[in-house]
Amino acid sequence: MASEDSIKGPEGAPDAGGDEGGQSNFDLHIGTEWIKLDPDDARARIEMRDELRQPYGILHGGVYSSLIESLCSFATAAAVWEDGKIAMGQAIEVSFLRPVTKGHAEARAVARHRGRTTWVWQAEILDDDERLCAVAKMTMAVRPAPQG
Repeated sequence: MASEDSIKGPEGAPDAGGDEGGQSNFDLHIGTEWIKLDPDDARARIEMRDELRQPYGILHGGVYSSLIESLCSFATAAAVWEDGKIAMGQAIEVSFLRPVTKGHAEARAVARHRGRTTWVWQAEILDDDERLCAVAKMTMAVRPAPQG
């Protein structure tokens, strides 16, 4: 369920192998909804579904991590694509603070370092009540796009 403010991907960005511009098959599978790809305020979210729950009924920690990595990867890629660069995850550290049991999990991220070969992001996951559910640091590798 996409909101009016959601986006499919950055203009001119490469198709990451999914059915929608720039969205990967994995993001389609978990239901990532892109809201904003601005390095000063990147946002994406997913809606809680049964297949995303761990055995205790809460959102699986891997989904938190995947949402953060997808957001930081896509937002970095959108920013560096016109310079002939690509972005990929290099390191992630996530601390889980509160479970998400219903509604949405929204990732919000800010690029704190925008270097030539690495970007470092601070990210958080919030629930529908704006409660902090996870905090993270994500490091992105920025490399020249492959030729051909």
